[in-house]
Amino acid sequence: MYMKCFLNKYGDAFYSTLLFLFLCSFTCCQAQNKNNKESSFYHLNQPDQVINLPKEISQISGIAYSKDNSVYAIDDDHGTLYQIPLTTNPDVKTWHFGKPNDYEDIVLAGNTFYVLASKGAIVSFPAAFPIKEVQNAELPLKGNNEFEILYHDPERGQLVMVCKDCKEDKHETTAFGFNLANHTFEKKPAYVLQRKDIEKVLGDKIARFKPSAATIHPLTGELYIVSSINKLIVVLNKSHQVVAVYPLNDKLFKQPEGIAFTPSGDMIISNEFAHAGAANLLIFKKK
Repeated sequence: MYMKCFLNKYGDAFYSTLLFLFLCSFTCCQAQNKNNKESSFYHLNQPDQVINLPKEISQISGIAYSKDNSVYAIDDDHGTLYQIPLTTNPDVKTWHFGKPNDYEDIVLAGNTFYVLASKGAIVSFPAAFPIKEVQNAELPLKGNNEFEILYHDPERGQLVMVCKDCKEDKHETTAFGFNLANHTFEKKPAYVLQRKDIEKVLGDKIARFKPSAATIHPLTGELYIVSSINKLIVVLNKSHQVVAVYPLNDKLFKQPEGIAFTPSGDMIISNEFAHAGAANLLIFKKK
């Protein structure tokens, strides 16, 4: 009787409140799911191994995996090549290859190292020590441009350099191909990635996309692009279409600027020290 009287008097307000609470709960769940998207291959919030790096490589940038279970790396300021075994407290080896510059990425393709300088130059030298026969190639692109990505596309016989902040890019990100057969840049862009395509898959708006590292997955052929500023991993298929976007935990990924895969598909991401603690390598075993 009392319930019937209550509903007769307050029914509309009661049901409106229930509906409001349901919609709020649904929206919160949606937001939580969006911010916790998990890769089908990797537990991105749970690295299987964390390797802290010594101070001399605190600004580690690009990395390249080597079959001796180590990574070769460069840092932002020095013309130094580092070899880092994938073990706890690694014994890091170093070699000098060039004058100080803003170096951002490294590729080991065949028996040659290729190192990217941020203004659009590729420094190359044989994978033999001591380092010698250093060569240089510059992208003929006008204006003030900044690059942080260089990766190897073996199917196309190219290296690919991706803009971080290029003069002509507004809502897009342009990539340029470097022909390994003749060590020259292609005249036309390799592809153009639209920010709206990333937002569509993510389900949210983002600031201007500024990628910091990329490499091709050895098992799927997909391109994994890391953005330190946007705190995202963006995955492209072989046609350069966005197929997945994963938000990154900024406490774990302090400043991710390097990515590499082992032949079996384990993922390695390097973080700069970001003015606190130590730089590190995060290793994620393939599920």
